[in-house]
Amino acid sequence: MGVRSGREIELRLEPAGTGAGLTLVCSDLGEQWPLDLAHSRPGPGCTISGEGDAAVCFVEHLLAVLSACGVTDARILLDGPEVPMFDGSALPLLELVEQAGIARSGGEPEPLVIREPVAVMDDGAAVFAVPGEPAELTYALHHDHPLIGRGFASFRPDADDFATELAPARTFITVEGAEAARAAGLLKAGSEENAVVVYPDHLSEEPTLPDAFARHKLVDLMGDLYLLGRPVLGRIFAFYTGHAHNHALARQIATQA
Repeated sequence: MGVRSGREIELRLEPAGTGAGLTLVCSDLGEQWPLDLAHSRPGPGCTISGEGDAAVCFVEHLLAVLSACGVTDARILLDGPEVPMFDGSALPLLELVEQAGIARSGGEPEPLVIREPVAVMDDGAAVFAVPGEPAELTYALHHDHPLIGRGFASFRPDADDFATELAPARTFITVEGAEAARAAGLLKAGSEENAVVVYPDHLSEEPTLPDAFARHKLVDLMGDLYLLGRPVLGRIFAFYTGHAHNHALARQIATQA
């Protein structure tokens, strides 16, 4: 069930030829386009790919999984306007991709190398990308809600385990944020099964990872950057940022290709 649309969603991943890239296919509308930065944009609480009736929400978790698994070529068939949220983490998608199996075409994808420092800063939030090896993503979180508070997480794709260190970290939302999203028509079927809901005095479920909220922000960052179509080689530091900052950074990184 899609949390934003309230309708049943069917998602299917199929092989694609070497070099074909990632293609998003709206099977119910008969439209398709590359799942890349040029065809995507930040939306309320998610990344959206496509336009008009064919716009698809919540592509970031799937992109993070494909990035972690090194999948560069695939057809993503979707009957519905959003990628399912499952429990709000990337883990169910990761498990399904691993169960299906991944064909290796030989050789590793050429990374997009950060050659010059770039930065995006806006209203107390900032994200920086600087040259450096190995690749590393770092996120610092600060939230006014005391049960979210501050958090810090980092991830090295070449050395750390996505399945245990990032994938289980669930989406989180304050109950006030959920109520506002529902009133705006952005949450027609969501529940505590799809996200950690932060109430004034408790969480709907205690996270299983330390600094889980910061780790989930790394999942979003990792997914948004994979709209570039290949791994990024450099050091990335994000402070209190969201999808709009991620997209702005990705556009700056793309100029160094």
